[in-house]
Amino acid sequence: MAEIVRKKVADLIIDEIKSMITKGIFKKGDKLPNQIEFAAQLGVSRPSLREAMHILTLIGAVEQKPGAGTIIKSTDLALWEEQLYPPLVSDFQATLELVEARNLIEQGVTDLAVKNATKEEIDTMARFLEEMTLALKGNRTKEYSKLDMEFHHCIAKASHNRFMIHMFLTIRGLMSQFIRETFIILPGLLDRSLKFHIQIFNGIKERNEKKAVDNMRKHIKDINDSLKKHYNIENK
Repeated sequence: MAEIVRKKVADLIIDEIKSMITKGIFKKGDKLPNQIEFAAQLGVSRPSLREAMHILTLIGAVEQKPGAGTIIKSTDLALWEEQLYPPLVSDFQATLELVEARNLIEQGVTDLAVKNATKEEIDTMARFLEEMTLALKGNRTKEYSKLDMEFHHCIAKASHNRFMIHMFLTIRGLMSQFIRETFIILPGLLDRSLKFHIQIFNGIKERNEKKAVDNMRKHIKDINDSLKKHYNIENK
């Protein structure tokens, strides 16, 4: 007997909204009802609706504007099919495990970078920071995300430890996806992210192990705490 694949509630919500678009109930540019009303209308819980909205935001089907609500950004049904490939942050357990692994690896490479980074590597980090600052001021989130990843990769390379670099590269792809997604669902992280990166860099430049490693730990903890709040998980 073939295995029955059960869809998550969030997927069913997306299917229902897609059906409403097909029927002409929603058009591009339309504003969705507020989440309390919409959840009641669909007969689902607000957390499930919130998860569906986050998925649709990540694939660019809707746009959530503070104070304005959720707007239908695209009615291209091919785009709406992309939820078949769920974003990383929709799996809270995998996401938190990635953050846990990242915490251990990045504190390790930062510790070694303080001791081993060359002047050229420190200059490269400084250049990335300047570009990150400009990207943030220009509200260029995608560009900032790429630079963020390159900055962390530079720290890993500055460790001059082949095995630590290999461990970093093992999770680099997932980290890159994770960074892009978290900045979309948790935009408040952006400003704090830059501040932590500056402190991490200053610690490495000053050869101050405690300052660099402590700020890397605080940076990852800030992400972890923000995600737990997003997932409604009690911090321990």
